[in-house]
Amino acid sequence: MGSRIKESPDYTFEVYMEVAIPGTQSSGPEVRRQYPVDYTDQETLQTVPKFCFPFCMDSLTVNQVGQNFTFVLTDINSKHRFGFCRLSSGAHTCYCILSYLPWFEVFYKLLNILADYTIKGQECQFQELLVSLHTLPIPDPKVPVHLGVHSFFTVPDTSELPSIPENRNLTEYFVAVDVNNMLHLYASMLYERRILICCSKLSTLTACVHGSAAMLYPMHWQHVYIPVLPQHLLDYCCAPMPYLIGVHSSLMEKVRGMALDDVVVLNVDTNTLETPYEDLQSLPNDVVSSLKNRLKKVSTTTGDGVARAFLKSQAALFGSYRNALQIEPGEPITFNEETFVNHRSSAMKQFLLNAIQLQLFKQFIDGRLDLLNSGEGFSDVFEEEINMGEYAGSDKNYHQWLFTVKKGGGAIFNTVKTKANPAMKNVYKFAKDHAKMGIKEVKSRLKQKEHAENGFSVGSTVIDDDDPTCLNSTTTIGKEDPLPTWDDNRPITMHFGQARQPMLLKRPSSNVNLESSVEK
Repeated sequence: MGSRIKESPDYTFEVYMEVAIPGTQSSGPEVRRQYPVDYTDQETLQTVPKFCFPFCMDSLTVNQVGQNFTFVLTDINSKHRFGFCRLSSGAHTCYCILSYLPWFEVFYKLLNILADYTIKGQECQFQELLVSLHTLPIPDPKVPVHLGVHSFFTVPDTSELPSIPENRNLTEYFVAVDVNNMLHLYASMLYERRILICCSKLSTLTACVHGSAAMLYPMHWQHVYIPVLPQHLLDYCCAPMPYLIGVHSSLMEKVRGMALDDVVVLNVDTNTLETPYEDLQSLPNDVVSSLKNRLKKVSTTTGDGVARAFLKSQAALFGSYRNALQIEPGEPITFNEETFVNHRSSAMKQFLLNAIQLQLFKQFIDGRLDLLNSGEGFSDVFEEEINMGEYAGSDKNYHQWLFTVKKGGGAIFNTVKTKANPAMKNVYKFAKDHAKMGIKEVKSRLKQKEHAENGFSVGSTVIDDDDPTCLNSTTTIGKEDPLPTWDDNRPITMHFGQARQPMLLKRPSSNVNLESSVEK
């Protein structure tokens, strides 16, 4: 599905480090303590400390004591490794946990406890917490976990929409950035621009990067993704490919001195956004208007209202992808880009012509096709939003897929019947959910076997008063292969366990591959 989150990692966390800057600052950050003590990945041990202090230590504006922030490293399989950090002791000591699990609130809480144990010299409690956490089998979402007297948490469910105030990243993002700039940033990400976010507070900086990227759901940012950029990698800001990068304000003077051509810059401190593009104006007006109105409603400031507002926009823009699915007996299900673009309104067509070239959209479609062709059903909140009937027209081809699977016809069923029972349960649950939501025509059409080969007739379009996007539908066949991208080569930031030469960057030319080498 294009997600960079690793499924089923071996441990809750890979390594814990206590990193400090010597008084002379001549030798750079160094690891003072680690767990497990026998952790031997030298490249990680050398890389992480450089990300623990991503600001200018000489800056008089730096006051980072007690702040939590997150950096991201990307492994050789393009999966994110999150470095959860807490700064204390005058910003000269950083407590860091490296994990594949995106448990922001959980690890921030645990870091606060570990820092408190360290300051108070409670070594036994310190060791007990780390041992318990590291040996803990990764529990299911929403399961309560007790690691000690003061260490209780509930495993987050990352499949749910982020809520305010429970989700720290979205909360800080929504508080720090006004609606207009959120809309501009959202549009710039949909056009896969080069985007810089700067802020003087590290916790807010990384929260804004993570929070803004999460609003692309069910799609995922597919290019360079660095929530906070350390000093030694500032040349990444000159990279010629799309990126989403966070930079501490103390380093922005150096960044401004670089050749930043066509870069979108959001300054969180001043709540201003600079862009050479008219991306927001290029989005369909009705979608933008509906999104803006929803975000400005008081009811969206708590719960999942903000995330759901963006989800509705994503459904309005991309939810009719089902109408471009083509099913042929004995053949894999395919996606026709021409059909996807042409069945929409003229205003929407201009956006979709660009959208079908986006890596985030291509990854999304490839992921959906993989699930369809393996016989699995959908149960995520994006598909549930589409099921409400506001965006997808008749969905006749997707409903035909449901019919084919349920009746056991064609090559699709031959694939499905070899699957474990849970996969089939997902399919039946999805069809059942359609009926529960009041889409009566789905149930009736599924019963008409003679229409299975020819598809269903086009149903009426439901128009939401708050989102007057009208969708039509037609169907053809075909699917283009995704364009090769920078991400097809090597993942960004770090490639652990592989030797490479240091990177010498001036201003990168178009053939520079920053993934192949990183200055250390």
